[in-house]
Amino acid sequence: MKEKIIIAADPAGKGLKDQVKLHLVSRGFEVFDVGSTDNQEVPYYEAGYAVGKAVSEQAFPRGILFCSSGMGVSIVANKFPGVYCGLVESLETALLCRMINNCNVLSLGERIVTPYKAVRIVDAFLDTPFASPTSGFAPDFLKKACAQIHSYEEALSAHSAAGLTPDRHKSGS
Repeated sequence: MKEKIIIAADPAGKGLKDQVKLHLVSRGFEVFDVGSTDNQEVPYYEAGYAVGKAVSEQAFPRGILFCSSGMGVSIVANKFPGVYCGLVESLETALLCRMINNCNVLSLGERIVTPYKAVRIVDAFLDTPFASPTSGFAPDFLKKACAQIHSYEEALSAHSAAGLTPDRHKSGS
């Protein structure tokens, strides 16, 4: 069975998305494109939302986002629990986002990354395992760090669900 991946782009990232999509299909991925097409423009916040939600709900193990800089879509995707979207501009950071941070969503900027480089970054993102001994960190430390981040996420979610808000700074009046 083909591995599934969800991708999306706003109009400013559509060209790069389309080129990466062809590469993903050539690698045998079943690609679900929920972003801008020739017939429909999807704003960056909707593209980030769609991919973030799908990965958070575990409908897809991984996703890839595109916009002009990669920042807008990554900010939105990272709002979802369990989504770790890395904004990547180099092959080195693609490797590290997987090895160290266990990123499950990749964000690329069409104004920043060439198509040739984007394909290499995507391959590194897809092929690099988490907690690799070559990361420079002990795999046990990396697993513990990710578990701790997940526990922060759960605590913040419970805090938010309970309707609690942070204490406001009180003036000395």
